[in-house]
Amino acid sequence: MAEYSRQFAFVSSVLAGFAFAFYGTLLVGAREHRAGEWAAFFAVAASVAFLPVTLGMTFNAVRTANQPKELSVSTAAADPQIALLSMLFLSGVVFLLASFGISGWMRSRGLGIATTSLSLLGALAAFAALRPFLYAMPTP
Repeated sequence: MAEYSRQFAFVSSVLAGFAFAFYGTLLVGAREHRAGEWAAFFAVAASVAFLPVTLGMTFNAVRTANQPKELSVSTAAADPQIALLSMLFLSGVVFLLASFGISGWMRSRGLGIATTSLSLLGALAAFAALRPFLYAMPTP
């Protein structure tokens, strides 16, 4: 379980950095276009969503590595902190893909349609790929 948390933290930190770098690029290139403002907003939202996942999973890795009994996937699924971090991670992915989709509209209608379509396909693929690894809130 500790390795799972470490990997989750690493991926989140890379995506947070990428989202923030994309935000900086959008600030320079999208000064006069309303779509650029929304794309920049969603890039920052993605970065902000990934940051607590990075911190939470890093400290969760330390916690699980120092426990005498190894956590299993079934016990981790019942942990509300893991569920919250999973939802934040998914939110970050959605925000980042939304930023990608909206950014195409700054250039042209055709590129906007293409980037929005690719972002939607990317979201479906990301959910399909991540579904086995993310935990939902436990039901009481």
